[in-house]
Amino acid sequence: MSCAAVVCLACLGAAPPPDGDLLTVAESSGWMATATYDEVMELLRRIDGRSRIMRIRELGTSVEGRPIPLVILADPPVETPAEARRQGKTIVFALGNIHAGEVCGKEALLMLTRELALEADHPLLDNLVIVFAPIYNADGNERFSPDNRPGQIGPAAGMGERPNAQGLDLNRDHVKLESPETRALVRFLTEWDPHLTIDTHTTNGSRHRYTLTYAAPLNPSGPSEPIAFVRDTMLPAISRRLRERTGYETFFYGNFDENRSVWRTYSALPRFGGPYRGLRGQMSILSEAYAYASYEDRVLVTREFVREALRFATEQSAVIQATARRGRRSDDADPPPDDTVGIRHRVAAFSEPATILGWATDTAETPQDYTVVHLGRFEPTESVRRPWAYVLRPGLDNVIDKLRQHGVEVEPFQAAGHVEAYRVQSISHAEKPFQGHRLATLLVTAEVKHVEFAEGSHLVRTGQPLGRLAVYLLEPRSEDGLAAWNFLDGHVEPGGEYPVYRLRSHKDLDGVLP
Repeated sequence: MSCAAVVCLACLGAAPPPDGDLLTVAESSGWMATATYDEVMELLRRIDGRSRIMRIRELGTSVEGRPIPLVILADPPVETPAEARRQGKTIVFALGNIHAGEVCGKEALLMLTRELALEADHPLLDNLVIVFAPIYNADGNERFSPDNRPGQIGPAAGMGERPNAQGLDLNRDHVKLESPETRALVRFLTEWDPHLTIDTHTTNGSRHRYTLTYAAPLNPSGPSEPIAFVRDTMLPAISRRLRERTGYETFFYGNFDENRSVWRTYSALPRFGGPYRGLRGQMSILSEAYAYASYEDRVLVTREFVREALRFATEQSAVIQATARRGRRSDDADPPPDDTVGIRHRVAAFSEPATILGWATDTAETPQDYTVVHLGRFEPTESVRRPWAYVLRPGLDNVIDKLRQHGVEVEPFQAAGHVEAYRVQSISHAEKPFQGHRLATLLVTAEVKHVEFAEGSHLVRTGQPLGRLAVYLLEPRSEDGLAAWNFLDGHVEPGGEYPVYRLRSHKDLDGVLP
């Protein structure tokens, strides 16, 4: 039995256009194939040639030199983030193919591009500027094989592979930023500052009756209001509307435990795109179409899920923008004592159980619902009080470069003052490498001391829009920060000082800032 058996196909929006040269590869192949990079680019050029409002730009360039297309849809048209901001509309960004074997987002975003670009006075563009990156992992897309996603139902002609051309998982690269694709994406997040991002994937995991599952940002150390709005208001509304209009069942991402008594979400680590964007104070949605649904259903449910997200965003445009502003505000005052940032976390349950639509057995023959503990959120196990600023000793150029790649503001600094200094007690490294790194764990103790910072030192204020991200990246005990990813390895040793210091207050400086 298909998990999408009750879907109302007539409710899925406009039929494909009569012009065959505007069909996606998924459509024209009868749902047997997915597009190559060249086929994506050619379809985008054909749509662009018939559109008044569409613009094609580049997000960046892949490892192998492929331009990553960025589709901008706005009425009137825009080409730059400054032009988009001047319109005062909500900016929504959606990307596909971060894992190039998970192709439903790529095909769905191409279908939506065609609709939005060619339909006159499309209502979704009344309050929105919409930006798509349908083929983000362009290099991985070209490594076609029908064996790249074992167990996934289609496309039968094959699909790309998970990593990029460096062998990196682009959805584990959001802290270390070692791929040109991720650096380009984070630069886009800084320059465009989208109010909402939708990241489209395909998942397998536990057998259940949802055609798509979803998640809000999971790291609770980001500004709380945008995260709560996505999780508690936006996603339930999108799910309800999608079910009422199409029959597709959707729910929060998770997997059963072996007894089907627990439904557990994925990680809160910001190496993943969703938690990372939440830590930046940006609203984000993870979309995971179900690998055991048909290829056609996966594409269509992704398209309709994104459509409902866009509808919600245009209806709630003013609320979304106000919430985003509060999440990204700047304040250079000394942080109050209760302003803390979690740097290590554990999964936690919601107060109410959840009912999960599953099967009596893994053969997916007899429907059965399960009442479960919903481990769908995280809480800190270790937190730090947010300081007014951090001071970096001279010689940390690699750390400064990484902070600036993230969009964190770093300024030259030369002064003296009383600071919190960390003394490194021990350093351990993971036995096995992960994404080319043996992740580090530091044990430290803190003391207050007077330090003179020479020329070549740098200051990172935490009152900036990405201040909470800066705290998470710079703290030595952070579970997924720059120290964990080995960027401080050459600068720390047991018994020595951690070369990043905490200024608790601007009053702790001996004099005024230069």
